[in-house]
Amino acid sequence: MISLPSFEERVAAIDREAGRLVTVISDVLDEPVPTCPGWTGRDLAGHVAAVFGFWAHQLTAGDPAERHEPPRYDGDADTGAEAVEWLDAAAAGLVESLNELGPDEPCWNWSGADLESAWVARRMALEIAVHRYDGELVAGDPTEIERALAVDGIDEKIGVHLESDVPDYRSVSLGGPICLCCSDAEAAWVVEVGNRKLRHRHGAGPAAAVVRGTASDVFLFTWNRVGLDRLELTGDRSVAEAWSLLPA
Repeated sequence: MISLPSFEERVAAIDREAGRLVTVISDVLDEPVPTCPGWTGRDLAGHVAAVFGFWAHQLTAGDPAERHEPPRYDGDADTGAEAVEWLDAAAAGLVESLNELGPDEPCWNWSGADLESAWVARRMALEIAVHRYDGELVAGDPTEIERALAVDGIDEKIGVHLESDVPDYRSVSLGGPICLCCSDAEAAWVVEVGNRKLRHRHGAGPAAAVVRGTASDVFLFTWNRVGLDRLELTGDRSVAEAWSLLPA
């Protein structure tokens, strides 16, 4: 069984990765984000700030049965400085809320499972890790995702996002099983998608395609941030390429 970060480690990751995004995005607010078509650095900062604010509001509501709409942001996110300040404040507020509540407080989330604050800590740690990479990519110096966090991210992509989304997409299929293997951690998954069904298990195993790389690169691949050129591929390339067509 793979080892995943603790609640405290995930909250620390939110704080760390958000701080890195704030630093890097300030200098590229008007530049396009290659991995988020149509967005500039300013849009990226505003998006992350809004997401952080949304989940902080769910934590405050403490209602696992219902989504609660947060108050509208009353600043000017079209102004670069405002967007960065909003992001910085939203990150601090989310981290403060999570630290005060701990992992076991009731909280709504869209998956319908694990309706506790720990779910939010995990989701936000992984959200900001990907978007910090987006921001560094704009600046031209992207760095890898910390290994344990990346392993957590691959596991969440499969067991939370695909588990929730695949049943709603009749035509989505990989065309065969794919094995995702981390070269720098004892972590692997075999995944099959077809006929509105997701089948997955931990551990390496027979598959039509095997994708292998660092945990960071495999995680970023699962979110369409890096391509197969960054990974070692054996087997059916079309199966590996079909991953990019899965629900995001």
